[in-house]
Amino acid sequence: MHLAHQKRSIVSALVLAMAAAAFAGCTMVGDNATGVQLDRGQPTTCVKQCNDGFALLYDQEQKRHDAANDVCQALAQPAKGECLVAETATHEANKAALTQGKIDCQNNCHRQGSGSAG
Repeated sequence: MHLAHQKRSIVSALVLAMAAAAFAGCTMVGDNATGVQLDRGQPTTCVKQCNDGFALLYDQEQKRHDAANDVCQALAQPAKGECLVAETATHEANKAALTQGKIDCQNNCHRQGSGSAG
């Protein structure tokens, strides 16, 4: 049981690291020197990238969760029940982190190219 818990922790950390790396692509950029922005589709494209990255990572998290549940199901009671409860908590935390990462990414899209006049 202890080994399964360590494995889940490592996988959870990996999922969160992948989320951070994927959402890092949506970073704030400064205004150009003239203040004229030629790429009018940039915010929409950025939001789409955030959504696509989230969808990919969410799918990977669901697959990780399913595999971890299979491992838990192979255990004898009471370890099986404990494993399933712990995995559910890990899955919910990972989903929350992915959702927050998507929101942060989208918010960064809306701030791209913003500046101040005068």
